[in-house]
Amino acid sequence: MGWLIAVVVIGFMLAPIMWILPSRRQSQQADVRALARTLGLSVKVVAMPKTRRAKIRREDDLFGVCYSRLIHNKKPVPGWKYWLIAVPDGDDDIEQLEPPMLELIEKHRQLLPRDASMLELTPLGLNIYWRESHADADVVTKIAECLNAIIDEGRLETGVSKTDD
Repeated sequence: MGWLIAVVVIGFMLAPIMWILPSRRQSQQADVRALARTLGLSVKVVAMPKTRRAKIRREDDLFGVCYSRLIHNKKPVPGWKYWLIAVPDGDDDIEQLEPPMLELIEKHRQLLPRDASMLELTPLGLNIYWRESHADADVVTKIAECLNAIIDEGRLETGVSKTDD
């Protein structure tokens, strides 16, 4: 009987420690995000972008991550947003991209994960919003390759966009 009480007491003492330890999924996410940082991407948890319809309907926020590749512009390039998911006509409030940039994004789109929802260029950098499902080192490496290719081939760091030619 004394042994049973000792085991129960030790179990109650160890239970809070087990709650503190990260799960396997959390450990994998931490590893993937650490890899992204070593590849030059910044990572932050954000509310996913919404279409105009979702904003009007006041749909609940879905959370995902935003991986950003900072751009050190010599002069600012106009920002843009590009939906990677199917958005009904008239449902987005985003200006159309110029054809050379659109072609460049489509050329490298196969490197992006299926659950990515939007690419966005801001004065600070190029962002991708995604849900991080099935995230692994290969997916993060491809995202970094895609963002770097769009920045390099689109000449976004020089301040002269590809569309200025």
